[in-house]
Amino acid sequence: MKNIFEVSSLLTNLNSLIDQNIYLKDIWIQGEVTDYKGPAYSGHKYFSIKDENNMIRCVFFKYAHIGSDDFLDGDKILINGEIEIYSPTGNLQLKVRSVKKHGLGDISKEIDRLRQRLEHEGLFDLDRKRDIPLFPQTICVITSENSSAWEDIKKVITMRYPLVKLILIPTLMQGEYCIEGVCNSIDIANKESLGDIILLSRGGGSEEDLMPFNSEEIVRFIFASKIPIVTGIGHEDDNTLSDYVADKRGLTPTGAAQIITPDINDLKIEINRFSLNIQKSLKYYLEFKIPEIEKVKIRLQNIFPRKIEILIRNTDQIEFMLNDKLSNYIKITINKLEVIKHSISVFNINEMSKKGYALVENNKKRIIKSIDQVEMGEKLKILLSDGILSSKVENKIRE
Repeated sequence: MKNIFEVSSLLTNLNSLIDQNIYLKDIWIQGEVTDYKGPAYSGHKYFSIKDENNMIRCVFFKYAHIGSDDFLDGDKILINGEIEIYSPTGNLQLKVRSVKKHGLGDISKEIDRLRQRLEHEGLFDLDRKRDIPLFPQTICVITSENSSAWEDIKKVITMRYPLVKLILIPTLMQGEYCIEGVCNSIDIANKESLGDIILLSRGGGSEEDLMPFNSEEIVRFIFASKIPIVTGIGHEDDNTLSDYVADKRGLTPTGAAQIITPDINDLKIEINRFSLNIQKSLKYYLEFKIPEIEKVKIRLQNIFPRKIEILIRNTDQIEFMLNDKLSNYIKITINKLEVIKHSISVFNINEMSKKGYALVENNKKRIIKSIDQVEMGEKLKILLSDGILSSKVENKIRE
């Protein structure tokens, strides 16, 4: 009968074989650091080292750090350590004894050379960056449809500025087809004029995950875009060439969403202040001009007594016309401001939620006003002040 191993016994045997190989117990490996996120809470460091074709995971325990060089993703290093199989997961890994730096890795050098060349061409010049619209009507978002970045963006923008329309172009944001996908999405957004702003965003990841956003292809598509582009790629300490060429950079997807939208509550305060200032100014103008007219009437009566009747009539007409025009202007201005305030209140989810109302929209981002707009089994979203509920139409009852 053939030998049958338990998983644990198989891994134990493999480790025994490795222990018997003196070359694997004291080995030197050079390569480029990747997937390094800094020391863990324990002080241990976990990362991978790679060459052009392969990579191996590494663990560098805190007690072995003395005398070794510090390193970051992209650094080229020389490692001394021993090979082992980590039994709980069955992964082959290198247990590191020492690390010596050999300068920047090839990828980092290549990115730096590309950055210098593009900078020399003027792609990163500040004076070519476009202004971001203060009150966008439509924002085109390029990101992965099922990503946390997309959920964060929707939540922030819905709370801050519910009047804006969001259009998502679902795009692969890492991997082999990421560069082609991002370039195609930027091209589509421009050709179809899908927004006043393009938000290019993805959440954090390893250096390799973010590498497509250092590509010359994406950088040049951002540069050529007719629509202003704002990036929100990775975390605060992640910097890519796409961030350099973008018209504005958000430190995170949430930060980028805040940059491109005003706060509706601040707008309401400003509108109220503006309305009060207009009323005060018009009131002052009327109070100042009417006494002046009366003074002119009296002066004319004293100087030209025979022409009084004609002049008084003309003056009265002017006074009546002025009063009518100013009164009409005040009414029109106040009515316009009230309409704006009402429009904001109607679409303000926070105010609607206090009254027990909510906005219902379908997957095409259209607000549902009648049961005739939905089909049985159709999925809907219910927008509340503190989040979004997903629902499905199971029955329609007309009232």
